[in-house]
Amino acid sequence: MAKIMNVVFGIGIAVILYIVVLLGINVFYPAPNLMDYNCTAPQEVKLQVCDPSMTVGDCYYVVAGKQLNESITSQQAKFDECEKRFQEDDKIYGRNFFYITNVVGILVVTGGLLLFIYFSSMINLGVGAAFAGLALIFFGFIRGWEGTSDKLKFMLGLIIAAIVITYSIIVNKRYSSKKK
Repeated sequence: MAKIMNVVFGIGIAVILYIVVLLGINVFYPAPNLMDYNCTAPQEVKLQVCDPSMTVGDCYYVVAGKQLNESITSQQAKFDECEKRFQEDDKIYGRNFFYITNVVGILVVTGGLLLFIYFSSMINLGVGAAFAGLALIFFGFIRGWEGTSDKLKFMLGLIIAAIVITYSIIVNKRYSSKKK
């Protein structure tokens, strides 16, 4: 029963720690929201009245069509520019989110490893923290993929791989020595 409780609490710790860190990031560093940019999509255009000497066809093709095209083109250009600013800001946010989640994730994984090494009675806490840290790192890579350079992703990936492999070696040594 104790092993089952350790597993349940380890999973609970991982999920709660993961959620708390993501909520903390959202509170102190919220993601850009397209609605905050007031980007308005092209709308219907009210056309001017045609000159009375024009036929209906001339009026539509010459005046109305020209006004409509100019207005929609102008509105579309404004919308595209606004959306481009949002996408650039979102890319920067993704890069910064990548930094934050990876730093916090590495700290949490390392803390979990230290708890596991020095406090053998806190296995569930150490494993839960390590799992939450790995989940943060994974989510940070997903969210910041576009805004982060490949070199940085590679270097951080190597560091994280070294930490995870070290963690695995320590866990395996600890359990293999207990079985003997």
